[in-house]
Amino acid sequence: MKYLLVITSLLISLSSSVLAQTKNNDVLYLAEGAKEVQVKEVGNNLIKYTFPEENTLYSVSKFQVKKILFASGREETFESPFHQVKGLEDAEKVYITYVPQATEGLESKGELFSKATGVTVFSTMHNVKNRSLDKMKAEAAMLGANVVLISDAQSRGNYYGNEYTPSQSTQTVLFGQAFTSNPINITEVGEMLEGANYVFYQTFTLNRNDFSPKIKMSLEYDQNRLPIINRIEDIKERDGKLYVTTSGIRSKNNELEVINLHNGTLTLMETHKNTVYNYILQTEESDFMKSYNSILSKN
Repeated sequence: MKYLLVITSLLISLSSSVLAQTKNNDVLYLAEGAKEVQVKEVGNNLIKYTFPEENTLYSVSKFQVKKILFASGREETFESPFHQVKGLEDAEKVYITYVPQATEGLESKGELFSKATGVTVFSTMHNVKNRSLDKMKAEAAMLGANVVLISDAQSRGNYYGNEYTPSQSTQTVLFGQAFTSNPINITEVGEMLEGANYVFYQTFTLNRNDFSPKIKMSLEYDQNRLPIINRIEDIKERDGKLYVTTSGIRSKNNELEVINLHNGTLTLMETHKNTVYNYILQTEESDFMKSYNSILSKN
């Protein structure tokens, strides 16, 4: 009995020690879950922390943290400017930053380039710059990104020529990097697309020399005026990205990258030279196909 009391006392002592240690730690709430840490600094762009009983200093973008529960019991919440971008239709939601620290921990989606030139020498620099930004947002959205880090910006004003020198209108050139704060769940999306049927619905195209993206309806019908149904033939994961193969799309590459799958609408992407392509597919889980199947069933 005395031996049992000693063991119980030791267990209580150990439990108290563990609880006391946990109580001294802070908790970071991130999109992927909570982390028990010791917060060292909350800066303008970064939150710096260490793990318990470690000295290595880590940092995370403030925009990726939902809240901090401090060991004192105080909570500090953060509102992220990052929004979900499903594709070109959400290009306006792409977040623009000039601060590299704001993109720490985000997944890179590739380099960006955008150029816009005034139509005449009466074009304003402000409008031309905004058009260049809009093109960069559009390219980022088509790459599957929702954040853009602008690394360099070059602008020139209008130049009124003379009999020896031609006039030049204002121009803005932007260089940047695309990032995403919410990459697709490769395992989940891959399982959903395994052998999926779809209708090829739309094609979005953006050439870096174009004024703006181009949109084309891609629906094709059979002899009975029914949409042609195609199939996802193969799915591969490579370098942290998901690719599909299908013969229903006349594309530049055999494999197309999966950018987004939302409510049955699948967005695939490929790049060729200076052009980005998005292929919009309606799977059987989409509202489009459900409505279409409903009409067929009534007839």
